[in-house]
Amino acid sequence: MRRLLAAALALTALMWLPTATPPQIADAASVCTGWTSVRVPPTTIRVLRSSGASSGYVEVVPFKKYVQIVLAAEWPPTWLAAALQTGAVAVKQYGWYYSMHWRGGTAHAACYDVSDNNNDQIYQPESRTPSAAQLSAIEATWTKSVTKNGSFVMMGYRSGASVACGADRDGYHLYQHSSLACARAGMTVDQILHVYFDSGVAIWTPPATPSGVIFSPAVQAQVTVGSSATLAWAEQPAAGTTVASRVVSLLMALPRNGSCAVDRWVTASPAWQATAASPQTVTGLRSGLCYRAVVALSSSDGITTEWQSGTMMVDPAAPQATFTSPLPNVVTATTGTTATVRWTETVATGTHIVSRSLVTERAAQAAAGTCAGAQWATLTSTTSASPVSSAGLGKLFCYRYRLVLTDSAGHKSTTISADLIGPSA
Repeated sequence: MRRLLAAALALTALMWLPTATPPQIADAASVCTGWTSVRVPPTTIRVLRSSGASSGYVEVVPFKKYVQIVLAAEWPPTWLAAALQTGAVAVKQYGWYYSMHWRGGTAHAACYDVSDNNNDQIYQPESRTPSAAQLSAIEATWTKSVTKNGSFVMMGYRSGASVACGADRDGYHLYQHSSLACARAGMTVDQILHVYFDSGVAIWTPPATPSGVIFSPAVQAQVTVGSSATLAWAEQPAAGTTVASRVVSLLMALPRNGSCAVDRWVTASPAWQATAASPQTVTGLRSGLCYRAVVALSSSDGITTEWQSGTMMVDPAAPQATFTSPLPNVVTATTGTTATVRWTETVATGTHIVSRSLVTERAAQAAAGTCAGAQWATLTSTTSASPVSSAGLGKLFCYRYRLVLTDSAGHKSTTISADLIGPSA
């Protein structure tokens, strides 16, 4: 179901209010932005533009900027704070949901999560400027996320009529004009959300200490690696604070019966530590041992918390891959839309490769000229042997390649290439 544009006109604050209704489209088998966390908002969102200089093309937009511009278009700036805050949550949840659930949209070979018009939410940075009250509403609710019966809520909203608070609720939409009545009655943003989306609604806010969401190795997972591995995580500061510093370190243990589900973990030797942001690559892992990452976050008010990843087993018998293109440990910029991916494979004596899977992953540049901190999404996969031609590289996108090898003895390993940046023109 596509969004319907409200046609109700009211004076002063009661103005045209576009609507957002959840399109009833099945999730695609692949992903676009591919965000996974329901606690930490995405960093970017991919928007198909239908106006402005980029009309017809996909823009990678900082997610908070997207929410700010949409709220400026969808909610009157003169409304009460609680009403604006409720709108901020709805706008954020809508975009957040589709950064996790791709509907298959592409334009000029680039995928997009949402469009910038009434098919989704209005995003027009050329003509919309958020007010101080709207910006304040977004900041006040930025750390909130809402689930219903355990699932992340994709909040649709409609203009509705100027009726009593909750009189037109249906459990799936926020009705803007009646929610204003709720705010006038003195309700808080959480109370208003319960009115329109109960039952089963849970509103999550960060704990009093900084929290981390570890993506790789995922918590409770055991993965097989070679002598190096990539650690990735997201950070969520407590309300009113920032993450002042971090320390990423490793623990190690002896496996038991081929499993890293053991009780005794000690500081890794040789020691490894990093203080930079996600992701980080750790090298020098020793064969036959288990490792897990520990991310310690310190907030600006002096509180430190630790978060542990899943486990990594360094299997000495597992087949090993070494990428020779893209060059290891180098961010390589391409001049064309096709690159050649090459690697070598080494297997244990008496075994041979029985299957391989090369997965192409893509992300927006986290900053100009770097892929550090990018949020990677699966693009394509192939079972071909080296070399492989990687075609259709998008302008200024980041790419990397994840190779999974399995040998005839059942040993498996995963190797990730260095980063590649698509052509600049």
